Amino acid sequence: MRLEKYISDSGIASRRAVKRAIHEGHVTVNGHQITIPGHPIDPETDDIEYQGNKVEPLTEFIYLMLNKPPGYLTTRHDERGRPIVMDLLTDLPQSIYPVGRLDFETEGLLLFTNDGNFAYKMMHPSHEIEKAYLVWVNGIPSKRALERLRNGIAISGGTTAPAKIKQLDAKTTSQLSTNRNVRNTAKIAKYRVIIHEGKKRQVRLMFKAVGYRVIRLKRVRVGSLRLGKLPQGQYRYLTPAEVEKLHT
Repeated sequence: MRLEKYISDSGIASRRAVKRAIHEGHVTVNGHQITIPGHPIDPETDDIEYQGNKVEPLTEFIYLMLNKPPGYLTTRHDERGRPIVMDLLTDLPQSIYPVGRLDFETEGLLLFTNDGNFAYKMMHPSHEIEKAYLVWVNGIPSKRALERLRNGIAISGGTTAPAKIKQLDAKTTSQLSTNRNVRNTAKIAKYRVIIHEGKKRQVRLMFKAVGYRVIRLKRVRVGSLRLGKLPQGQYRYLTPAEVEKLHT
């Protein structure tokens, strides 16, 4: 078995994080530091340590979903002491970790698990797992701008795959400016956007590329799993049927 697969299957971290730890020299096999992923191991006879702790096989997998509020980092630790999503998960094993990420201000559906194979499937672009978002935009993009997004557009992380985009609402808001006698008006459009990639800040960068700023972003679906009415800041375990459907 490959070293990174065994460690991720143990629930310590995602396969991507394990590969990074191997490159950084945080993994040993039988006391010898391994720095190249793909190293073959025998779980029955080899002694594997990850960041100084012995790696033991898992006896139970955990799958849950969180309705992430804005203002939380999707990480297990933050050296600067900022709020992290793990702060919202109480009385749970330390072995669970987020599947993918939502940026600091993005809200909505975020998966957690200690099942490395499940996390790998959910995150790897080759599996093309759909993610659906509600997107509020400052201004109303033209039909031409939306077609550019639907066809794929160049952003800092590369050219995006075609996206599904549907306008849900458009309205004009009015609010007092710093001068209390002057009112400013702004147009806000709401869209449903479906993508199957996970480039960093992808949806925000897509709209920025056509000249519009995303003012609110909420993920409402991953694959067959919907956020539903789960309150913001709360989590729940996935049902066996939900897990099985995501696996298929």
